Amino acid sequence: MEQFATPDIYNSIIGKISLFLGGPPCAPVFMAVMGYFLVSADKPFLYYLKRGSILLTTGLLLNLARSANLLHYIFLGQSSADPFFYIFGVDILLLAGLSVIIIALLKILFKKNYIFYFILAIIITLASPFLETFGTTANSLSYLNAFFWGNFEWSYFPLFPWCAYILLGFAFRLFCEKENFFSKYSSSHSLVLSIPLLIASGLTINYAAGIAHDLNGADGYYHHGMLFFAWMIMFMSGYIMLVHLIEHNAGKHLITRFIKWVGKNVTTIYIIQWIIIGNIATEIFQTQEKAALIYWFIGVTAATCGLAYVWEHFNFSFLKNKQ
Repeated sequence: MEQFATPDIYNSIIGKISLFLGGPPCAPVFMAVMGYFLVSADKPFLYYLKRGSILLTTGLLLNLARSANLLHYIFLGQSSADPFFYIFGVDILLLAGLSVIIIALLKILFKKNYIFYFILAIIITLASPFLETFGTTANSLSYLNAFFWGNFEWSYFPLFPWCAYILLGFAFRLFCEKENFFSKYSSSHSLVLSIPLLIASGLTINYAAGIAHDLNGADGYYHHGMLFFAWMIMFMSGYIMLVHLIEHNAGKHLITRFIKWVGKNVTTIYIIQWIIIGNIATEIFQTQEKAALIYWFIGVTAATCGLAYVWEHFNFSFLKNKQ
């Protein structure tokens, strides 16, 4: 929708629905799930430093790979776009790499006191709109600043406020382990708890959809403040209960198994689909009408899942041969 659709479609109700589905249920949930599973990796600091560095490197390589076609045109002098916007664009893998390292440091400081992680998540979100940027021009200092905060054009997932979701997931996992949360609630409890939360989310969905559609605004999706973060906590609370209910009643269903496979391989799928979309977008940027968008969506999704499946099995066979 963002890369292929015409501006008329992008700004239509279809565009807003698409941007919403690609907004609140995606990156915030993805980062919260990442934080949730970081708890179980009880490793020394050097392990996290290495893992974070690999994610940072992967993020920069992805920027190069998905912008390869555009960078080719820039190199030939056929495009006047600033290449550094695309090379150093702060996307979600770069956020993940920084956050892994920060979580490792916080584990030394906070141990397993989940309340401290939750409080820090709130502080980060509250502070985000008030942090002073190191200039608005594209220079080395602003590119560095964009990794941490600031409403820069190329800063999509800066540490402030997005690290708050990783801290939220991390805190929730510690809370679940201490309070034995999920074992206390049956599927009927999950249904009862999810309904009011999802109804409240639905009644205020226009607000969230507006934020998701305004990607780069001062209080838009990429640089949102405390109110949207609070809405996301409400939404994810209901979402968790709903997923718990689905897993309990339909966890073995073919569609559910496919969705879980996608979740398991989400990083690989994310990388592959962005390489495909990013390079094609250079040729057809914001020119596709409704019918073409449907074909592109089906084609890109099928190609991405197919390549991810091949990559997964290639890795397994490689590891088996190595052993």
